Amino acid sequence: MKRIGKKIEGLQYIKRPGAYAIIEREEDDKIAIATDGEYFFLGGGIEEGETEIQALKRELIEESGYCIKNIKYFDKIMAWADGGDRGPLDVTATIYTAQFDEKVAEPIEKDHKVFWVHAIEYKDKLYHEYQRYLLEEYIKIRGVKDEIK
Repeated sequence: MKRIGKKIEGLQYIKRPGAYAIIEREEDDKIAIATDGEYFFLGGGIEEGETEIQALKRELIEESGYCIKNIKYFDKIMAWADGGDRGPLDVTATIYTAQFDEKVAEPIEKDHKVFWVHAIEYKDKLYHEYQRYLLEEYIKIRGVKDEIK
């Protein structure tokens, strides 16, 4: 498993397993990302007793209000990351691709805004280095083109 980032000696890192999704919209090849001032994939931490898929589904409802479908494993990566208020994180992130299904609730996380983007336009804008790396891999594997529909 690939590890991204540099560990800074002397810092105490908190282990943070997470599950995230690249939400795809087939009709225009866009993906959904979220922002709270920074850009990131939808998803988040896995709570005790949850599977990765359970955590992913819960996080997507909390952040977007939508259930997801067509969930497919994409990659798993480890990273040393800046967790903001949480402090330094030792992240193990499992990434899936999926699509929004039906809306089942209003988002709980009111500071998160979800919007559709062309992957290439945001590959350098995601907050976390490991998510930028994963989006680059997604672009290569999916053959995403520079032209925007």
